Amino acid sequence: MAPKGTPKAVQRADDDRSGFAPTAETAAENVANRISGAEIEELARRLLDPVSRLIRADMRRGRERAGRLHDGRR
Repeated sequence: MAPKGTPKAVQRADDDRSGFAPTAETAAENVANRISGAEIEELARRLLDPVSRLIRADMRRGRERAGRLHDGRR
């Protein structure tokens, strides 16, 4: 018997019954859906302000729940 936490071997079926077999069309869509590094940078810049605002508001609510209205580090 294998020690606890050891991964077990998985037996695979000979035929694919999932209905999600990869096709040439799927491969072509994957290539078309890739975004460039410049697009990722632009998206990150657009998301930075809204996400940081949400994080600050969440931290403020946490401090209010704890009874500390101000962050002690400032």
